[in-house]
Parts: sequence; structure tokens; C-alpha cells
Amino acid sequence: MSDDPVKSLIEELGAQLSQKEHSDVVLNNGKGKQFLIAPSEFCEIKQTESPRKIAFVDGGDGPLEESPNYLITINRVYYSLFQGKKRIKPKENPRVQFFSYVTSNIETVDGKKNVSYNTRLFPHSSEDKKYLPLESDLTSNTESTSVLQGARLNSLGRRFAEWQLAIHVVESELSAGDMLVVDGSLQTNFKNEIKYAKRLYDLAMKKGVIICGLAKTSRLITESGDPLLARVAEIAEDVSFGKWHVKIAEEVSSDDRGFMMAVKFHEKSRFVFRFEILREQFEAMNEEEINSVLDSLAQNSQDVAMIGYPYGAIDADRFAQVRMDELNMYKGFILSEMLKRPEWKRLQKYSASLSAHDVLNGVTS
Repeated sequence: MSDDPVKSLIEELGAQLSQKEHSDVVLNNGKGKQFLIAPSEFCEIKQTESPRKIAFVDGGDGPLEESPNYLITINRVYYSLFQGKKRIKPKENPRVQFFSYVTSNIETVDGKKNVSYNTRLFPHSSEDKKYLPLESDLTSNTESTSVLQGARLNSLGRRFAEWQLAIHVVESELSAGDMLVVDGSLQTNFKNEIKYAKRLYDLAMKKGVIICGLAKTSRLITESGDPLLARVAEIAEDVSFGKWHVKIAEEVSSDDRGFMMAVKFHEKSRFVFRFEILREQFEAMNEEEINSVLDSLAQNSQDVAMIGYPYGAIDADRFAQVRMDELNMYKGFILSEMLKRPEWKRLQKYSASLSAHDVLNGVTS
């Protein structure tokens, strides 16, 4: 072993990762069929004459004030409409914004301490209110003693609002044959989330709107432990066409309703993405219809800002995210309002219990 620990680490890890035999199927927790990933299984995405109309839905959030027993967040959800490269003007304001707070309540049940989280939502305008989820659906419980830690509560309200906005978009903006693309997979992670997802899926199937999920990143691995998308890209080096899709699995987990593929939308792109179509809809499609869905996205994926990634998704991300300068501005609004109220002189000490690390970073960085 070298005296240089970094050299030794990289040398040993590289050797260990390189010596694996490949098993090119996804490692999954679902019950559906997995597909062998091989060059012969890749299908070319062929250009079509008339791309489908696509709605892209995304959301963003940012913490404004937090302590071990409360969290204040700003949330934003947004949708954009495109057909090929052409932007389509939405019928209504496409951006919804709201503030939220989460508080914790501790109860003893059968001798155990249970922590429940309750969320309140405050729409930016009266028009935004109709797109918000029910507050009662955002309650959650845990036996963890780390209150407001590790539960991803900061994104809970925003995530549910994305589903609610998607339902509105399918209702008012899309018709049979159109597509709705959500950011990420079609997997549900939170209590009560499946209720909103099911409402969206049922409505979409009734109207004939195709529901898709496009994930920028993936932590999925193959059965031999290789990163799935990186391994797909490696196998694709032996494929002769530049735009393609390959089937991965009918179901990767029991809480994911999507049929999963890996896709590449532009021959000059460096990126391979996880892409899903609602399983019931995918199974009813023929190859021509699948190609039409994928080429509609490929025709929207030619912007040099991130070639190979749909511009509609870039646009949705841009207008949904809460930027750092905005976050600081809203933090100022929150602090200003707190200073007007005498009870917050005491309550601000609660948030101070989480601020020492930030202060230390400011001193030592």
C-alpha cells in the first residue's frame, strides 16, 4: 500500500469496482418483469411529423425559519406547456405559491412517545388556494425522538401541491393524446400521497392524457451493483443510433405505478434519464404510440442550455425553484413580522438552537 492515503483509496476502490461481473438487469423491489439490458434491446426514437402537446409540472421550496419543533417554508409549483419547440400559453396563471408551517405535538400512546406533525398552508393569493392539498392529508406520525428531522417535512406541502396542480392541468389544459410529465418518477413516498396520485391517474386515463415521469437522477443499481443509468450508457456505446429507449422493468417498487425505461433524447447528449409511463397506459400502447410519446419529448430536447433534456422541464424547474436571493428576501419578511410581536422574542430562541453550526461555518470558512 502506498504512503499516500488518497492514492491508495482510489487505486483500491477502482480495482474493486472494475473486477465485478455484470448482471444487466435492474435490482428492484417490485413484482413486475425485469428486462435484460443489451444492445439488441435498444429501440431507436424515430422522428414524427406531429409532436404531442406536453405539460411539464415541477415544484420548489425553501426553509425560511426552523427549530426542533417548528418549520416555516415557502413553496412554489409551476407548469409549462409545449408542443415540440413551440411554447403554448396556459389558460390560467401557471405558478402557485404558498407559505407553510409544520409544528410537532408529542403524545403518549400505550406507554410510547409519539410525535405527530401538523401542517398549515397559507396561499400567496386567493387564486392559489384552490390548488392546495387538504391540510388534514399532510399529518404524519413517528416514534423518532429527533423531532422535525429526517422526515422531509420541508417538501411535504410542495409535493402534494404538485399532484394537485397536475390534476388541474389535466382537467383544464390537456386533451386526449396529450402528455403530462412530472419531475421524478411516478412513485409515492408519503402517507396519503397515493390518494392524490390515484386521482390524477384515474382522471388522465378517463380523458386519454398520458402520464409520464422524467427523473434527472437515479440511485437504482443493477443486480451486480453497477449504477443503472451509467451501465445503460456503457451498453449503449454498442448501439448504432443516437436517440433511443430501452425497457428496464414493468415495476421497480410496489409504490411506483410507472413502466420504467431508460432514454436518450439527443444524439449529442451526455445524459441518460429514467423515464416512466403510467403502467396501464404503456401496456395499452403499440410501438408506434410509444415512439410518438418519446419523440415528442426528443423534439423538445434540443436547447443548448442542456441538450438532450426537455426544455419544458428546464422552464418548469426555473420558474418553480426558490432562488437564494428570494429566500433571503422572504426570510427578511418573516423576521420583520416576528419582531413586531412580543411572543416571538422568546420563540426565536427556539430557532437559535439550530443556528450555532451556521455561525461556526461563518467564522471558520
